[in-house]
Amino acid sequence: MPLWLYHLPVWQFGSLLLAGWIIPALASFELVHRLWKPRFDDTDKGLALTLLALVATLNSLLLAFCAVSVWESFRSADSAVSSEAVTLSALSRDLAVMGTPPALEARERVRAYTRSILDEEWQDMQGTPGGTGIAGGGLHVNRIFRAVQRIEPGSAAQQALLHEIWARTNEMLKFRRERVSASESTVPASLWFVVIAGGVMSLIPLLVLPATAFNRGAVIFLSFSTGLVFFFIAQMDRPFVGDLSISPRPYERTLSGMESWDQGPR
Repeated sequence: MPLWLYHLPVWQFGSLLLAGWIIPALASFELVHRLWKPRFDDTDKGLALTLLALVATLNSLLLAFCAVSVWESFRSADSAVSSEAVTLSALSRDLAVMGTPPALEARERVRAYTRSILDEEWQDMQGTPGGTGIAGGGLHVNRIFRAVQRIEPGSAAQQALLHEIWARTNEMLKFRRERVSASESTVPASLWFVVIAGGVMSLIPLLVLPATAFNRGAVIFLSFSTGLVFFFIAQMDRPFVGDLSISPRPYERTLSGMESWDQGPR
């Protein structure tokens, strides 16, 4: 789907997609009956309705599969964002408790990385120009690892804490990769083609029905229901773009928590 569609308000995005199904379907129905004026007997109509039931069932299964697939991808992306933010928060506190100059330097690297996610990476994930993007975030991660490498524990307690810090650092990298992967994955063009072709094929058998108000309503109803599922798939296809996208608030809370810790006990 074109990226500019996702920057529209949800109601405009949904209206465009629904109109894109309803108007062509109804226009095709009217054109066939006004220009071609076909004559079908009861046998033809019965066969068409049987085909309609078969194609609609197969298309419904395909749409359901696509909807579940994109929803799971959306949830995975949301989970990666939340998990990374929580891990960054825990890592920053572990480094603050360690308290040595190298640990505090690593903590500032964590703060800088979190800010880069909000100021630079998030724009790239939304398809908005600006910032150094994903590559810049990778540089911040490398700086965190180098800073943690310079930490020298001075006691058994610090040794145990350093082990936890390394575990958090590796978890941060894991969740970052999951988030970046989720931002780059979209529904393949071949699947879009199959979904659109299946929706069109489910409407074709309706052309044999007489041009009555009830049958026009059936065309509108079927195209509207197909358009709704299509809208859901399209909306969930890019989890970081649009009004219903994943929010960066978990990272904002992480930065807020770091600032609260810097101010000390109240």
